[in-house]
Amino acid sequence: MSDHFLILDYKKVIKKITSFISDEVRSRKKNGVVVGLSGGLDSSVCIALASRAIENKKIIGLMMPERGLTPITDIQNARALAQKLKIRYKEIDIERGKKILLYRLRKDKLSGGNFSARLRMALLYHCAAVNNLLVLGTADKSELMIGYFTKFGDIGADILPIGELYKSQVKLLGKELRLTERIVEQPSSPRFWKGQLAEKEIGLSYQEIDKILEAYIQNESNDCELSKRKIKLVTDMIRKSQHKKEKIPICNPFL
Repeated sequence: MSDHFLILDYKKVIKKITSFISDEVRSRKKNGVVVGLSGGLDSSVCIALASRAIENKKIIGLMMPERGLTPITDIQNARALAQKLKIRYKEIDIERGKKILLYRLRKDKLSGGNFSARLRMALLYHCAAVNNLLVLGTADKSELMIGYFTKFGDIGADILPIGELYKSQVKLLGKELRLTERIVEQPSSPRFWKGQLAEKEIGLSYQEIDKILEAYIQNESNDCELSKRKIKLVTDMIRKSQHKKEKIPICNPFL
């Protein structure tokens, strides 16, 4: 299978997404948007798109590093981009608050990481509420399809402007938006623990993941050039994470 799905008119994509953001802000009668600004590719692309869609004074970038875990390069990337775009940004280190809240609870690495994502989501919605803003989510199509997100965490948002773009496409979009190479080429990571990298954890590169996802959507998995083992790895992730994408079951005692 070729990489034809990567060939897009990225200028048109930018126009479509910026119109989407401005229309959502206007139709919902909001003052603007707040974005969780991590310094990574997805959040940087999203805030760059927002800055083209609405006035910079209507955007807040909320940086929520975790001391001892978040690399200084992430923080530097986020600060530099916010300053370049001339948007307001706030920094809240979540390490101390997280430690206090979990003090008497059993420790678990993955659960603790998911808690960080949910804590960030809560802060974003607090900021949105007090400023009458929309929470602009940063999840891409690759993460959504394979379930590489935290339920009620980083997926918690009012709008998802890049939710129909694969990670590989977001990378090309970042280049079109003239983001720094440092941001565009930075390995993806939820930063749940030290040294965590998405591709290393999953066991595949996003280039491979996206090829498999596109073949899966087109019902062409048998024609995919990648190994059956890799295809099964991705399709298993889709299947096992289905619960994250479904509506919460509600019991109807009247039926």
